[in-house]
Amino acid sequence: MEFKDRLKNYKAIEEKRGRLLIVYATSTRPNVPAMIAGDAVREFIDQIDAIPVGVTAIDVLLHSTGGDALAAWKLMSVLRERFQSVAVLVPFMAFSAATIFSLGADEIVMHPHASLGPIDPQITMRLADGTQRGFAFEDVGAFLRFLGEDVGISEQSYITSIVDKLFTVVDPINVGAAKRASELATDVGERLLRMHMKTAEEKNSARTIAEGLNKSFFAHGDAVSRTRARELQLCIAGDNPELEKLIWNAYLGLESYMSLRSQFNPLQHFLANGGASALTHPAPLSLPPNTPPPLAAQIWQQLAQQALQAMAQPAVEVEYTLINALIESTRKASECRTVGALSAARIIGGQIQLTATDKEAGWREIPLPTA
Repeated sequence: MEFKDRLKNYKAIEEKRGRLLIVYATSTRPNVPAMIAGDAVREFIDQIDAIPVGVTAIDVLLHSTGGDALAAWKLMSVLRERFQSVAVLVPFMAFSAATIFSLGADEIVMHPHASLGPIDPQITMRLADGTQRGFAFEDVGAFLRFLGEDVGISEQSYITSIVDKLFTVVDPINVGAAKRASELATDVGERLLRMHMKTAEEKNSARTIAEGLNKSFFAHGDAVSRTRARELQLCIAGDNPELEKLIWNAYLGLESYMSLRSQFNPLQHFLANGGASALTHPAPLSLPPNTPPPLAAQIWQQLAQQALQAMAQPAVEVEYTLINALIESTRKASECRTVGALSAARIIGGQIQLTATDKEAGWREIPLPTA
């Protein structure tokens, strides 16, 4: 969907809510992962500076599967420094750090299709063989509970031996990092909740709510529906079908522009956009053992000439543009995009070797459409 059409959706929400709107989305497109990160803070500041003096309330429409909890804290903090009231509108997904960001809002407007998520941080560690493994601190606790409650091991000597075995698989430093990340998520969640929880009773419940979002889920991807979010005592707004329709239309505009429903497959993109001609030369042959030497020499000479001719031709490059994130409103817009080129060639055995070269990566300002 073109920017001018997305702006119409944003204006409709602003008119319905009587508040200005900022839209923040990170890519959830398959093979184009993106996350909430500190580089978005500067873009948010530009958005805030574009809002007229005297405006005291703001809405943020958010779509993201998460990212850096401290970045989420910083983003909400800069909003809170300027505005007395902040609301978060969630049309579809606001997981992990996006949920943490939402905790700082006076209210969260959730579409019936929307989900929040647990705020337990996920740690990625590199193994000795170069591969990576993800885990959470709660995984370690679950393992220890398994030993005591399910297996029935209580002898300290046995537990020590098993923990020693565990630490041959997981570096103790990684466990410590996971523990600190877990404590940080709870602490940031509590701080954000206290931004709008005014009474002593509400402030006392902030820690409980944050700990519940961190520790009471069995999987990081366990979706928190609107009904469940209310049960968890989050500040979820009442049902409003008319507003929810407007929010969903805004999401559909993002979904279309960022291609969130279509997987980015580099080879398919290369072939579908004029790159097939680069792969039309014959793949290397495997001649039968009984091929007469003069004939074999002639065939190999012809193949060598074809290969030299192919190398002399300009390389076929197919450009690609990926939208990693965007922050936009009716006043200002910027997006984080990756622009590059794909090239391919057949190698020994006939396999296709694909090379991607990023030529541009980062945030850029997007001009507003002219009337």
